[in-house]
Amino acid sequence: MEAIGKVSPGGPDDKGFAKIEILLEATGGLTLSQVCAVTGLEGSTIQNWVKRGWVEHPVGKKYEEVHIARVLIINALKECIKLEHIALLMNYVNGKAGDGSEAIIRESTLYNYLCEALKQSGQSDDHSKSGVETVINNVIRDYSDPNPDSRIRIRKALTLMIFACVCTDVKRRVDAMMGQILIELEDPKPKPKPVVPIPIVEKEPEEEPEEEPAEVLEDIIETRKTVSQALREWDISSVEKIIIDHDEGSRNATADDNDKKQSSKPWYVRKNPKL
Repeated sequence: MEAIGKVSPGGPDDKGFAKIEILLEATGGLTLSQVCAVTGLEGSTIQNWVKRGWVEHPVGKKYEEVHIARVLIINALKECIKLEHIALLMNYVNGKAGDGSEAIIRESTLYNYLCEALKQSGQSDDHSKSGVETVINNVIRDYSDPNPDSRIRIRKALTLMIFACVCTDVKRRVDAMMGQILIELEDPKPKPKPVVPIPIVEKEPEEEPEEEPAEVLEDIIETRKTVSQALREWDISSVEKIIIDHDEGSRNATADDNDKKQSSKPWYVRKNPKL
């Protein structure tokens, strides 16, 4: 497999897959739980992909470079492209999983090409198909294979992958915006209730009660005084504090949201403000 699609030193192999390669060199292969930690996927999902033949079977319960690279590629495309179509796309590039006879490139290198092409496309002003293909030609310039058709297939596959990744990001942004609108429609922010003073109701004079001991009367007066004072404090100061805290929290949250929105906009939104 080392001879397939060789890339000269300093090429894209130094990019996206580099950290995982360090882990593979140290461990000799990752367990399923470690692959889940790296990719963020559930173990059952990865096992299902293996069962369907989209990912090669692990070797002695160890997932090696070819397994993890294909898992990463499928994961990057699955929100925009049907899983069955991703499998066909990978067959178009390298044949069926586990059959290296038709492979034209290491899948870790293909993943690195995708990462580098996305980075350079984000820095480019031309996001048309021809502009993306120009970026891809620059990224794969060090790729070598005796079959001239190999480079064409890799360029086509990478062009599709880049637009799929961009569409995935746009879809996530749309879903997040739509979710916020639905929350506002279903649960509008409640307005603080105005403070209503407790009405003073004049009672008709009651018959004078029988005299009670002086100590008992003092306790009753003190208790009534404490409760009344507590009610007055709650009605005025506590409600005002809640309103003030609510207003200040809303203003701070709005300012923070605006700052986050400006700094988190992806390249295609910053260059196309209408998005």
